Amino acid sequence: MKKNKKQRPAVRVPKSIRFVVWLSQRISNALATKVALYLFFRPQRFKTPVREHQMRDAAEQIKFYASSIQKEIQVYRLSGKKKKVLLLHGWSGRGTQLFYFAEKLQKENCEIITFDMPAHGQSPGNKTNVLELTCCIQDINQKFSPFDAAIAHSMGSFALLRAIKDGLPLQSAAIIGSGDSIKGVFYRFSQQLHFSEKITERMITTVEKQFGTKLETYSSSMSIKEIDIPLLIVHDKDDKEAPYECSITLHDLARNSQLKLTSGLGHHRILRDSKTVQHIIQFLFQHP
Repeated sequence: MKKNKKQRPAVRVPKSIRFVVWLSQRISNALATKVALYLFFRPQRFKTPVREHQMRDAAEQIKFYASSIQKEIQVYRLSGKKKKVLLLHGWSGRGTQLFYFAEKLQKENCEIITFDMPAHGQSPGNKTNVLELTCCIQDINQKFSPFDAAIAHSMGSFALLRAIKDGLPLQSAAIIGSGDSIKGVFYRFSQQLHFSEKITERMITTVEKQFGTKLETYSSSMSIKEIDIPLLIVHDKDDKEAPYECSITLHDLARNSQLKLTSGLGHHRILRDSKTVQHIIQFLFQHP
């Protein structure tokens, strides 16, 4: 397997977690694998910053039952009469994290739908995965369709591309800071927490047995090969969570894509950069 390029860890790992990781690997591979999977599927839940309050308070808030995964999720809806746009956040994020997109799209009289993934934001639970997120997108589409376009960030991009591949009807889409390989996400997680490569391989094998599918079938690099709609791929060269080379790979594999690389914005600040946001919105409107 092609190894991921080493990069500076994107998160600071508490000493207590580092100790548990070290100790579990000293005791047994089986225990270390259980610890790794426990941590891997549990996102961090952060307090909503003040800059997102306006969108949260202005939106119609809907408790939506995603029947395909039997979980309740928090949906936010902003009314409009033109395009209907779906916004998807990333791991450990919130639907309102894409507030700047919502603000600019509202000025264009667009309707906005976004939601907190299971175990994120105001949605209950403490663990989830990309398969559940993909199911949520399909359930949201059944309830609120038709959507004209979608914008996804980070892990949300994996799920969006898979959903489009599986038949989600859109006229255009944009992905921001996406990885290219699901297995790569596992390896970067292990690198940050200092799990060994053997434990990473055990994690992947365990998850594939549990879900009954090969993880790579949910990789962006697999989904994008079968997508025909216009797709804008955006990535910052200083992203410490997902290497920008992932987006170059995706662009090379895509049938109908444009690539925009930025600098100095990182993984999250890119969502609030006015030039980048405007570029993405213009792309969506150029492909009605």
